Amino acid sequence: MTGPDALSVGSATTFFGPWEVVISDWRTALDQIDLVLTRASQARELTWRGVSDASWSLHSSLYRHFLAHGLKPTEDKLVKFEQALLQKARKSWRFDHHSALESLAHIQHYGGPTRLLDVTFNPLVALWFATETKFDRSGKRLPDVDGRIFAFDTTSRQIELDLVWGSRGLPWRSPPTGWRHDLPHVWRPPSYNERIPAQNSAFLLGGVPSYTTGGNRQYRKAPGPASTMGLWRIREVLDATSVNLRMNSLDRSLRANATPAYTLRITAEAKEVIRRRLEDNYGFSVSTIYPDLFGLANNISNGLL
Repeated sequence: MTGPDALSVGSATTFFGPWEVVISDWRTALDQIDLVLTRASQARELTWRGVSDASWSLHSSLYRHFLAHGLKPTEDKLVKFEQALLQKARKSWRFDHHSALESLAHIQHYGGPTRLLDVTFNPLVALWFATETKFDRSGKRLPDVDGRIFAFDTTSRQIELDLVWGSRGLPWRSPPTGWRHDLPHVWRPPSYNERIPAQNSAFLLGGVPSYTTGGNRQYRKAPGPASTMGLWRIREVLDATSVNLRMNSLDRSLRANATPAYTLRITAEAKEVIRRRLEDNYGFSVSTIYPDLFGLANNISNGLL
C-alpha cells in the first residue's frame, strides 16, 4: 500500500479518506460510534463534529474567510483580524460587557468569522449534522452527498474562564505553551442561547498548525509505519485542517497515552434512513437542534411550513 497523492485545494478527501470507516446504514452508524467510544474508553473525553459534506476541510469560519479572499491564513493575520473585530464590536456596536472568548462565541453564533470550531459532546448530534438536509439560498433542497463525523480526544484540555481565558484581551495574544504545536483546547460555554444546550455544544480552538523539523510524524498519510506511508507536509496539513490533530484507525487498539482523532464517512444513500431514525427513535429534528426563532424562520424560508 502506498500513501495517497498530494491534496487538492479545497478538498480534504485524500487527507481523511485513508483513516475513515464508511457508514452505509443505520446499524453500522451506531456500531461504529460505539466502537469509537469503546476504543477511547471511559478514561478519555471525546468531542464530536458532524459536517454534511465529507470533502470539506476541517477549517474554522475565520480560516475559510481568509481563503475565500485569496489570502493565506497565518497566526499573525488571524490575531490581527480578531483584535480588530473585538475593537469594532466594543466601540461601534457597544458590545463591551464580555470577555474576548465570550464575545467571539456570540459572533460565531450569529454567523461571523472566528477561529472557533463547533463541536458537541453527543455523537448522535454529530450524526444529525452529518446527515442534515441542506438547501440552497433560494430554499431549494440540495441532493444528499456523503457526510463526515469526526471524534476528537479532548481529555484534560478543557478551558475555564479564569484570569487568562476569561480576560478582555485575546488569551492567545501571548500564545499559551504549545498553542500552534499541540492539540486544540475545548471550551464548554455557558448557555448563552437555546442552541448550546440543545446541541450539547462546545468549541475547539487552537493556533494555526505548525511543527518543527521532524515534528510531523503525527501526520502520516495513512495507517501504517510513517516510513512506508509517508508524511504530509505542513502546507498540505493546512489545506485539510485549521487545528492540530492525530488521526487514528479504528481497527487498532490505542496506546495508553494516545490522543486520537477518528473519522466516519456517511454515504449519501444512507442519510435519509439515518435522519428518520434519529427523529423517530431519539427525537432529533430541525426544531430540537435549532430551537430558536432563527431556526424557525430558516425552516420556513426553506419551504417546510
